[in-house]
Amino acid sequence: MNELDIKQLWQAYDAKLERSLQLNEKIIKEIQTQKAENNISSFRRSQITGVVVGLLWVLLLVFLTIAGAQNIYFSGSMGIIALFNILAVATYIRHLALLDQVNIADNITGAQQKLATIQVSLNNVSRIMILQAPFWCTFWYSQQLVDHAGLTFWLINLAVVSCFIILSVYLYQKLSYKNIHIKWVKAFVESFGGKKLSSAMEFLHDIEAYKAESSGEI
Repeated sequence: MNELDIKQLWQAYDAKLERSLQLNEKIIKEIQTQKAENNISSFRRSQITGVVVGLLWVLLLVFLTIAGAQNIYFSGSMGIIALFNILAVATYIRHLALLDQVNIADNITGAQQKLATIQVSLNNVSRIMILQAPFWCTFWYSQQLVDHAGLTFWLINLAVVSCFIILSVYLYQKLSYKNIHIKWVKAFVESFGGKKLSSAMEFLHDIEAYKAESSGEI
């Protein structure tokens, strides 16, 4: 075998290796893309469910607010709780609108940014929803109760409401991404479909990392 034959063999081997690498890159990208799209689709379904159930719940709360208008304590508590839930439903609708703008095939970086925006928004609205807890302690008040309840009742009730206020404010401050290293905080942040978003973003990151490695950028 002369030198020319050896060069031709090496060139053929290099060409075969290059085709194999390109095929592997394509397969890995398609697999990771499919995994990301599956997680995004699962999250989208959870948001649609949240919108449907949330709208029904809001309608019930609004009905109770109007029906109980003669009791300012009940009506006021239900009305405020309804506002919290209206915010949640509006946020879920916004998430669906942002998801419609996610295009993994065209722009992975843009998709990652939109998913990150949704992830932060999901965490924020979940924290805000916790702040409605104290109002579940006041909806059963009535004018007769306020007028005739004794000191012992009000001391006990004030203690209960205060505990709910302190707990809800504590959870609102604690359940943020800066405390993601805490196990129970991470579990909360990843709830309500947040884990699906995290997984989708990880798959997109893997695609970017593999593309960069294949092109010699890392």
